[in-house]
Amino acid sequence: MRRRVAALALLLGGLAGLAAPSAAQKATLGGQFRYWAFNNHNDLRDVLGYWAKGPLHVQLEYWDFVRGQDVFRPEIGLHLRDRRRSVTTLQWRHERRRQDRFTLGTDQVLNDRWVARAEVSPIVTPDSTEWVVSGGLDFYWASYSFAQVTVIRDPRGDGLWVVPLRVRLATEANDWVQVTVAPASERTLGWAVDTKVRWLRLGVERNSRFDFTDLDNTIYTIGFELALPRRE
Repeated sequence: MRRRVAALALLLGGLAGLAAPSAAQKATLGGQFRYWAFNNHNDLRDVLGYWAKGPLHVQLEYWDFVRGQDVFRPEIGLHLRDRRRSVTTLQWRHERRRQDRFTLGTDQVLNDRWVARAEVSPIVTPDSTEWVVSGGLDFYWASYSFAQVTVIRDPRGDGLWVVPLRVRLATEANDWVQVTVAPASERTLGWAVDTKVRWLRLGVERNSRFDFTDLDNTIYTIGFELALPRRE
């Protein structure tokens, strides 16, 4: 597994070098604190930070449980854009001990309004590989405002279907408020409300039967996101 992760890191680094942005391009720096309140009181303190520039993003995240094993979740992704502004994504994230998640996805621009998405995401352990697949459509009616539907098939939990429905209302400065409703095949319903105002990020999210268990949780988020000054 270590060899596969190292090979992927080398591949992403090489492709990032081929698609390196100019020095004048802005980078994004962000961080969040997310408090996960579970109904069994084994709450989770989630701290994460991320940096993105051009085709590359890096995220470091730490899950601190009240009880049980904590988890460090590094992530690296490469997003290659073509002349039509369509994007191909390659990504790796360490999920838990001896478990890694790889992602290959594409966002294809169909016209000025519509974007089609597809993604395959194997979750790899030493003993098995489980494949999560998804697809969806986005409809844009302004620069940053959109409505989105996604269909996700997850083999965990005896094969779960989830259909997140999302609407984002945004300004031309890319301040926004976003509402998500996510019905699932187990007759559960999740929802979330998120917003970004200048550099401030806030959100609240509710999940039923979180991660294929009988647990419910509510997640509260506060964070920041900054566009770093360009280098001359």
